[in-house]
Amino acid sequence: MYKLFLLLFVVATCFSCSYNSGKVVKEELLLHLLQQQPAQSNSALLIEKDIYFWQTRIAENREENASVLKLASLYSMRFHHSGLIGDIIKSDSLYKAANQLQKFFSSGVYRALAANAVTQHRFKDAERYIDTALTMGDNKYLTLLQAFDIKLELGQQFRAEQILQSIHPKNNFDYYIRASKLEDHKGNSEESIRYMEKAYADVADSRNTQLLLWVKTNLADMYGHQNRINDAYRLYNEVISSDANYYHAWKGIAWLAFSNDKNTNFAKTILHRLQKIHPIPDYDLMLSEIAGYENNITEKNKWLLSFIKKVQAPGYGDMYNKYLFNILTDEYNNPSAALLIAQKEIQNRPTAQSYDMLAWSLYKSNRLNEAVGIANGRVINKTFEPDALYHIGLIFKKAGNNNLAKYYLGQALESSFELGPQVTKNITQELQSL
Repeated sequence: MYKLFLLLFVVATCFSCSYNSGKVVKEELLLHLLQQQPAQSNSALLIEKDIYFWQTRIAENREENASVLKLASLYSMRFHHSGLIGDIIKSDSLYKAANQLQKFFSSGVYRALAANAVTQHRFKDAERYIDTALTMGDNKYLTLLQAFDIKLELGQQFRAEQILQSIHPKNNFDYYIRASKLEDHKGNSEESIRYMEKAYADVADSRNTQLLLWVKTNLADMYGHQNRINDAYRLYNEVISSDANYYHAWKGIAWLAFSNDKNTNFAKTILHRLQKIHPIPDYDLMLSEIAGYENNITEKNKWLLSFIKKVQAPGYGDMYNKYLFNILTDEYNNPSAALLIAQKEIQNRPTAQSYDMLAWSLYKSNRLNEAVGIANGRVINKTFEPDALYHIGLIFKKAGNNNLAKYYLGQALESSFELGPQVTKNITQELQSL
């Protein structure tokens, strides 16, 4: 018991000394910016105008391949502003049509199709597209960059590392962000952040505003995962000060307000605003989690059902499988349905995270020996995501291996900000019972 107390004390002391555990989100400063937020950003409005222009061009000549390609690209771009899955589906259809119209085949269309497939979590399709692009041979540098991304998503870490080693130069933005992603997969969070900071420095003076906002937001996410709360908030704030409609940064601030500050009212204010201008299902899920923290079961179930209804629309495919899985195991206690999703995810991409889903659904099905076997063979030291560490800890606890249970639950507890207040509370209670 003394060792457990010491573990909890050290973790708490580390957080309070190294990182600011006080409130960081300045509600009064951000509320005005949120209220003045336009329904559409300038870039979104330009995309709308361009779509209209190219639609008109295509209406005049349906065989003009360049116009079809341009319109396909615009629909893909609009998806990232609108959140409407139909835009990606339209983009995909147009790229396929353009591919049939090409007189001289090039890899560009296949790279675009691969990118759309990744967005929809159709990773095997993405691999087929990018492998075709590689065999075509043109613009090989761009194709290799994308091939690295896809192989890593599919759990082919060795192949991804081979591709990264073949890429030159190794001192630019393209290389840094992929080296960062690889180190994150290896569990080297400090090295991952170091590479992303290099990527940021590489484009700090760039005129490419969208690229700069992207890297700032991703770096802010990474700082948050390392409990560097002040650093995360600073970057998110810089992003929304530059572009008040940068939704991902606002979502990050909403999570800061909830997970760190416990300011649920402001977190909900942000999320309700985002729902109006960027209608993706993610916000419903976060609102459900906040309602659960507030012990408002009616509100929690309302947002859960809203989320489930939205993501089961045909266009979303497997994009939200992980979140549906978590709802089935942790909210609805339906491990048999969750097991089917886990098996499907392993077919889609046999990563350690997918096998964690399998182990967790087996654990929830009281198939403990199988869960332990999967955890040992497919998950441990292959993923370092905090939810996987949490699952492993509980699996070992039920198996009677208290030492490993304490170790993995303690590792998960270090990511309390990322996991959120409710899971953190669960972990603390589990540790206290050991």
